[in-house]
Amino acid sequence: GPFTFSSSLKKGKSYDVTVLTQPSGQTCTVANGTGTVSRNVTDVRVTCVGGGFTVGGMVAGLTGAGLLLRHNGGNDLAISANGPFTFSAPLGAGVAYEVTVAVQPSAQTCTVLNGMGSIAGANVMNVEVNCVDNTFTVGGSVSGVTGAGLVLKNNGGDDLAISGNGAFTFSVALTDGAAYSVSVATQPSGQGCSVTNGSGNIAGANVTNVAVACVAPPAAPSPSLGFGVKELR
Repeated sequence: GPFTFSSSLKKGKSYDVTVLTQPSGQTCTVANGTGTVSRNVTDVRVTCVGGGFTVGGMVAGLTGAGLLLRHNGGNDLAISANGPFTFSAPLGAGVAYEVTVAVQPSAQTCTVLNGMGSIAGANVMNVEVNCVDNTFTVGGSVSGVTGAGLVLKNNGGDDLAISGNGAFTFSVALTDGAAYSVSVATQPSGQGCSVTNGSGNIAGANVTNVAVACVAPPAAPSPSLGFGVKELR
């Protein structure tokens, strides 16, 4: 809209209108800003452009579908692939921003780095969103073991030596939906162990119900004693 400076100038005086302070997130230029007063000057034009600064960055490691990022509690942005992203709503200089994960992608967890700050007169391009596959452990409990040397195996590897009764967990975590198969690789001394609930597929949670029960083998039967009878004639 129209503006008028409060200080008036006498006829013949020169004038020079400039931008002392730029508005937040914009750049303004002056046209017809200089001259010599011969009457009231009404043709100075100040034109401002730019709506602010954008916030964005990079997504890495994404393999699942459904990732949704959120900017300052709104301005949601659906992400379908790795690479650069930019939120649509610009912000003015000095305005705070916060990028969060609104919805995690399928079978993954994404975290945000450099997600908070204030606009410092330039576009924000260093927000990092890193996604990793969700992994889950396989384990359970051992009972009845008294001998030494029990070794369990998961999926043909990831051997786990067991030293006593109680809970156990294999060290190698598995992704959601992956198959697992727990077996006895080495029986303990003087015992035999069997596995219950030892196979299946990861279903979005740690497996904790594998049961390994160990018992001593039954004693071998004693050899029978035979007596010969000789017929006397």
